[in-house]
Amino acid sequence: MSQREEVKHARRLKRAVGNIVSFLNEQRYHPRGNVLSDRVVLALVSKAIKVAQAVICLTEAGLPEEAFGMSRTLVEIALSLRFITNRHSERRARRFVCYVGKWKVQMMRRLEGLTILDESGRSQRKYTKKQLQRMMPDYKLALKWARAYPRSPAAHWSQARYGKNGKKGKTSNTRTLAEEADGHEKLNGERVNWQFDYEWIYSWTSQCVHGTAACMDSHVVGLRDAFVVQVSPELTRTTGTSAVFNTALYLDKILRMGFRAIGQPPVTKILEPLRKTLAATR
Repeated sequence: MSQREEVKHARRLKRAVGNIVSFLNEQRYHPRGNVLSDRVVLALVSKAIKVAQAVICLTEAGLPEEAFGMSRTLVEIALSLRFITNRHSERRARRFVCYVGKWKVQMMRRLEGLTILDESGRSQRKYTKKQLQRMMPDYKLALKWARAYPRSPAAHWSQARYGKNGKKGKTSNTRTLAEEADGHEKLNGERVNWQFDYEWIYSWTSQCVHGTAACMDSHVVGLRDAFVVQVSPELTRTTGTSAVFNTALYLDKILRMGFRAIGQPPVTKILEPLRKTLAATR
């Protein structure tokens, strides 16, 4: 598939996403004041649309591998949204939000460990704890939220302590979100999960995100060739289209879950163009 065709698919998706943005902005959906999950769901939908626009820009600019890597973010957003809306939505939405505190406290602890050399060449801390607390006006709130999580820096947002006894929740990660049985969808009478999405799409796109050797083929210099900054058209001829496909697929899933979560029916006129994009890129 030529770059021209990839750009054509990207522009088809661009029109679809533009219509989605116009529709959502005109509808003026308001989150229910006493339902935290509404605000979290709508924030995830907004982020997903912006990521979709970024994938389109990268594809149009002739950066297919970067677009493909960016599409992983949509998979991750979809997994988080599915987990939050699957069950215990308010508790899970609160967990999602509280992770901000965990991250801020982690950053503060790292800053506490920074050292500089004074005029005498002696090592001293760059910031005192009080200076850092003044730099973070919401420090107390962040600390309160962070207490909901294990002290391990690697704690996933879905892993938290529960109750006053401080017991730790089960170890959790992105795979956990995918493997939970779906509370809304069934196939042949069985509740489905997103194990395929995690083990194939998420893992595949992760290679481009992390810059592993698995995504370097198009940049390798031949034994007798001079080095140039390049992207081999032969080795990336379907990558941009795959990025567009992933974006259309997961944006469709995210919007459908989002509408369901806020108690609104899916809107066919904005979802149908995504389905047409999927059909065109298969």
